[in-house]
Amino acid sequence: MANGHFQHEVILGLRSRALAFPEVAEGDSCVKRSFKVRKKGFLYLGEKADEYNVMVKLGPSIEEASALAIARPKTWSVGKGGWAILKFDPAERPPEGLLERWMEESYRLQAPKTLVAALDAE
Repeated sequence: MANGHFQHEVILGLRSRALAFPEVAEGDSCVKRSFKVRKKGFLYLGEKADEYNVMVKLGPSIEEASALAIARPKTWSVGKGGWAILKFDPAERPPEGLLERWMEESYRLQAPKTLVAALDAE
């Protein structure tokens, strides 16, 4: 990609995958794109000139995210409610498959059990 900028590519890829989950609606929350399943947010995407950021709710991966946040204290954080905020430089590609995996985990945590079962049946 020109100039090594992955920001747009990553945001569009996550958006596309989020919208593929059952009953997802896209909207806005402050300055971020929000993705909700039955009015419960599971993914927030933000873009600025000097960074892009992703926010997801984690359960089983919370320890992994916390360990990674220790190595990047100025750009990654995990809150008490399990919400992880990850900030990237526009030229930075996230670890392969990490955001997709965490986004699906977030969806599964926020979606009703019937939708999770439908996802598993596919």
